[in-house]
Amino acid sequence: MKQTIYILALFFATTAYGQTKDRRAELEIQGRVKEISVSPDEKIWLVTAIGNIYYTENIVSNWHYGNPIFEKEDDNFGLNSPTLDRISFFNKDTAIITGYISGNDKKYNKGGYYLTKDAGKTWKLLDYGGNSWIYDVFVDKKGNAWMGGSSGEIFFSDDYGQHWKKLNSPYNSSSRMHSIFMIDETNGISGALHNDIYITSNNWKSSRRIESPFDQKKYTNDRGYSDDRIEKILMWNNFIVANQNGHIYYTKADKIDWQPFSMKIYDFELDKEANILFAITDSLKVITLSSPTEFELLTDQRLLSFPLDLQVVNHSLFIVSKKYDVYKVDKNGLTHVIPYTTDKEIEEPRIVKEGKNLIWGINGNQIYLADNKNRNWYRENALEFTVSDFMLLNDSVAILWDGIKDNYLYSLKDKTPQKYFPELPLKTFLDSPVKSFTINAGSQGCFHSVNNEVNYESINDLTFAATTYSVNEYKDKKPSPFKNKVSGISLASILETINSNPSAIPSLKDFQITEKDKQNYLALVDKQLKSKNSYDRDGKKKINKDFYYSVPSILDTLDNSVIQSILNQTEGGWSTTSNWFAIQITNENNDTLNISRNYYISTLPWNLPWKFEYKGLYFNCYDIEFSRFINSCIPDKFMDKGVFDNSVLIMEIADYLWNRKE
Repeated sequence: MKQTIYILALFFATTAYGQTKDRRAELEIQGRVKEISVSPDEKIWLVTAIGNIYYTENIVSNWHYGNPIFEKEDDNFGLNSPTLDRISFFNKDTAIITGYISGNDKKYNKGGYYLTKDAGKTWKLLDYGGNSWIYDVFVDKKGNAWMGGSSGEIFFSDDYGQHWKKLNSPYNSSSRMHSIFMIDETNGISGALHNDIYITSNNWKSSRRIESPFDQKKYTNDRGYSDDRIEKILMWNNFIVANQNGHIYYTKADKIDWQPFSMKIYDFELDKEANILFAITDSLKVITLSSPTEFELLTDQRLLSFPLDLQVVNHSLFIVSKKYDVYKVDKNGLTHVIPYTTDKEIEEPRIVKEGKNLIWGINGNQIYLADNKNRNWYRENALEFTVSDFMLLNDSVAILWDGIKDNYLYSLKDKTPQKYFPELPLKTFLDSPVKSFTINAGSQGCFHSVNNEVNYESINDLTFAATTYSVNEYKDKKPSPFKNKVSGISLASILETINSNPSAIPSLKDFQITEKDKQNYLALVDKQLKSKNSYDRDGKKKINKDFYYSVPSILDTLDNSVIQSILNQTEGGWSTTSNWFAIQITNENNDTLNISRNYYISTLPWNLPWKFEYKGLYFNCYDIEFSRFINSCIPDKFMDKGVFDNSVLIMEIADYLWNRKE
């Protein structure tokens, strides 16, 4: 198998360990990147929506900050400023920048683009004569270019982007042209934002519509909306390849019958000169296809994150990932780089902890070091995972927490993170009895801020009593009556159990599901079916009444791996609203044990797993008895009280089994 080259450090000075110091800073990319742009001499460019530009001479060189394409507007919050999406190169010197750009002196008419003839040293604002957000551009070495977008119009240039004319587009402002590919000056194909594909043989003087995968019912739209855009389309030998709304198919060009590939493909791009199709599989491996059924694995190494955009230049596939890492893949293997720059020094990392002689810093997946005297930072390593926090054991060893579920032991000597499983992590905390604890649940977003809080204090060696309960909205704190007592012995016993086996995952039997739980679950199903739309809670699949009604009868047959998979799910969505459930337990030595569960949209049953943190050491806890204890401590109207219920667990199991079935 071809080799993989990871380019992580160049141009260093010697360290105390006999290795080298990498003082290059992370390239700070400001703004949204949509595409990767590569010139014929393999100079790589990234342009952001807000007009910033970054480039490197080749895949293994340092990156540089280019001059901004336009001056930022101070008025109207910059809403009238251009939005840049891509750079399209005709040759190493001549290129155009397109997106949503006003033309010369026409602030509200989006007919602008930028042209360079000196390899990006200078850019000139020109007007192509339209008014559109340009969604896609196709250029060739002969100086031809085609582009289109939100207006549905297609524009053509045959003089390296200097002048443009409008072609006879089959689209309008409703359908919108979204992707275009040309075989030569006359033959090509394009796709629309709304389920249209057209082919031309005379450079769009005329065109004919062909059926899409959705037209042929090759997939069903399960998501409750009718966005069946053609994300990408191209012609390859006698085939057409299309990505329609995330579904990738191919068909013979002379007989439209869309078929899936034999492997799941995430994205694709054509080496037009070699007639070879590059593809990224759903397992993030890179393959080449000589036909839809014949493929070769280029390297056994996977990409470290999902691709954002692909481009083929000189028979090599260039990739920018969603994390803005960059790859080059060809017959010689895979080269992966994190964009670094010498244009500025390394700034103070986000998390800093001081040892005796060394200071450690963490920023994302980057580990930095500096001595205690001058704080002149240098890179120790770039990891394959993001570090959320860390505990420094000594100058040369740290425990890294990924913020999801795993700890890693990292040593400056071997430089390889190893999975670390804490042993007796609460031992010193449990040496002193618990004297008080606080439970706080809340939600905060653009237009709301609310939290509930209940406090408990020890009244004797055996019992804790609630001292205060409040419902807070913004700064308005409203005390509420709540009298409750809980067992101190039970809490101590539960914490001792957690200490002896911190991350033990319960079996389904440990949840003690009753017939009443099953009846409550069926009531939840009925409620879902009566709602305005009968999609599941993620909006992905319709609830099948017979299937969901059958789940209680099969619970006893389920393997414990189902519970493990459910409790280890990570939240896929994101929201401007953040929600939390936090517990602070304090012992008589005034040490604090922090326990929390944070989410954006929906939490998991029984708020599992809990994130425990004590003196900088983290671990996930799945102890159902701890959740039961917390449930016994909060009033009926406390936020998220409803998740402490087995009916919610059964619904989560049903959703998991249904989605797996599909």
